[in-house]
Amino acid sequence: MKRNVVLVFLAINVLSAIVRAQTVGPGQSPALPWRANAIDGTDARVAPRAGPLAVSGDLDTTFGTSGKYLSTLSGESMFGPAVAVAVDGRIIVAGKHFNGADDDFALLKLTAAGALDRSPEVFSFSSGKNEDAKSVLALADGRIVMGGEGNAGTYAQHGLMRFLSNGSLDTSFGSGGKVSVDFGRPSHMHEVIEQLDGKLVVIGDSYGGVTSAKLAMARLNVNGSLDTTFGTAGLVQVSYGDSTNGHTVVVDAEGRLTVGGYLENTTKSPASACFVARFTANGVADTTFGTGGSTVVQVGTDAFANFCHHMVLQSDGKTVIAGGRVRVGIGDFIAARFTTAGQLDTSFDGDGVVITPFTGGGEASAIVLQPDGKLILGGYANGKFALARYGTTGALDTTFGTSGTTSFAFGLGVNDQIKSLALQPDGKIVAAGYSRSSTSVFSLAVVRLANDSGGAERRAKPLGGLLELLDLFNVFDGSTTEHKR
Repeated sequence: MKRNVVLVFLAINVLSAIVRAQTVGPGQSPALPWRANAIDGTDARVAPRAGPLAVSGDLDTTFGTSGKYLSTLSGESMFGPAVAVAVDGRIIVAGKHFNGADDDFALLKLTAAGALDRSPEVFSFSSGKNEDAKSVLALADGRIVMGGEGNAGTYAQHGLMRFLSNGSLDTSFGSGGKVSVDFGRPSHMHEVIEQLDGKLVVIGDSYGGVTSAKLAMARLNVNGSLDTTFGTAGLVQVSYGDSTNGHTVVVDAEGRLTVGGYLENTTKSPASACFVARFTANGVADTTFGTGGSTVVQVGTDAFANFCHHMVLQSDGKTVIAGGRVRVGIGDFIAARFTTAGQLDTSFDGDGVVITPFTGGGEASAIVLQPDGKLILGGYANGKFALARYGTTGALDTTFGTSGTTSFAFGLGVNDQIKSLALQPDGKIVAAGYSRSSTSVFSLAVVRLANDSGGAERRAKPLGGLLELLDLFNVFDGSTTEHKR
């Protein structure tokens, strides 16, 4: 009892100090509390800042060198099209590395501060063949899944590797930690996701000729074997009238899979259109979605090319796909939102499609959904990394960057591209891609940006914050309190 009285007394005094700290002069920042990280004991304090707070979309100068990390592995080209944030805060980047003769899978790990945590590592399915990792997952148990275009056989195949938390290949997965998915013809994988049951879904496209690409999707059991309850013996191949390029997939609470990408119209080059389609949990076309299971959208006329690359699933079941529209050689960011029935959602910018032009042209390759429902697109504009943030109705969020967009360069700033985005638990934005550092050499590039999105960080409130402060004492003394609000 005496101990509890002391804790309450201390809490009230700390609360009083915080209330006093909120009364500050012009240009001053209020003092904020800190606590030890309950997971690893590290100092997770929020230090008072000198000067104004960073604007969302600003480079986070506590990361790497002034907010950036640039790889110089072996002086050869290295691309980083995929990024994920691990449970321990490390940043995992996957891509490809040119070894002087061919491309191999590459995996790089950075600390939360943007320093090299582990020397870049390269892996291959077969020597002397070009291979390219395009997707990476940081699993909850610390393992990592990397996937892309492998080349284990006589032609390219969907290839995956799984690693233990110590970085070694997980031999309980496939053959020695590696899996190749054979669609009976060359294929290129673009994304891998994990279902709630631990199964993996991979998506890409397969080719039987110049104009006959099909969406190529497969589901794998936890051990890497094909899930024969899915599609035909674990595989799905389908086209939607034209050469069909499958790039992205999401899974909903019912286990249904919505996929997306773009169609290339081979008779009206360079025209192309974006598409979304939905499948049941067992890999059968869901005919309640769109028209017969799919919806095709072309932004602009036949003279405009559309390329859609990445998609997110909102909590209300709607999907948003991002990409680019090319008009007379100049590209724009585009995003389209679809209802659960597969129709364009007219509550999103009036017609379901948002178009954002950039000076010099651009294209979005990645999209992330914030906890507050805002959407961030990443790609390139005028040869630089570029991002845009939108509100829930599709309007540019003017609190981000400059009037809703931001762009910045690495090195030459002539061929820099974001290929993947991730959000940290604290809401900060991590973007990965590549930068051209000379005429022929490309380097893996990673940046971190400030963000006002609500993350995991907890701050005591000036009023009504007593319960939060009591929680801080519980962290220090190891006890646990559950509060009912």
